[in-house]
Amino acid sequence: MKQSIKISLKFMLLMTLILGVIYPLTMTGVGQVLFNEQVNGQLVTKGDKVVGSKLIGQTFEEANYLHGRPQKISQLSPVSSEQKELVTKRIDERQQLEKTNKKVPSDLVLASGSGLDPEISLESALYQVPRIAKERNVTEKIVNDIINEHTIGQKNFILENKRVNVLGVNLALDQLNK
Repeated sequence: MKQSIKISLKFMLLMTLILGVIYPLTMTGVGQVLFNEQVNGQLVTKGDKVVGSKLIGQTFEEANYLHGRPQKISQLSPVSSEQKELVTKRIDERQQLEKTNKKVPSDLVLASGSGLDPEISLESALYQVPRIAKERNVTEKIVNDIINEHTIGQKNFILENKRVNVLGVNLALDQLNK
């Protein structure tokens, strides 16, 4: 019996060392060498300062910036009256901000499950162009060109899946003032 316990404890310690120390350190080292940018969160730097990540949405509230999805997530049922009130309030706020009565794209008023989406739809980005152009005192064409430079995705015969990286656009917009 004692022999079995000793063998079991030795095996447990060996496996803890292998799976709890050696394997994680090896994988971390391999990741740092072969996939450095991905392992470190695809950080975006401006000069030598980290300003964000390509993978995590940042909050931009100033009127001269492109806005992403709402950061505050909601666990309300999509058919609840509370969710309807929240979305209606967000629609009203967005239309006041944009100074238009046009239909607001859904991803500007509906939060994602994580609240951390770094991208919005091309439609949502284009919806904000008049406000950004006016606030920055530039033409809408300049803002459209910047948005198009930061658009990814494709269009096929069934659907269009074009997305815009909010941080990338806002960093490019900041370059206009220099």
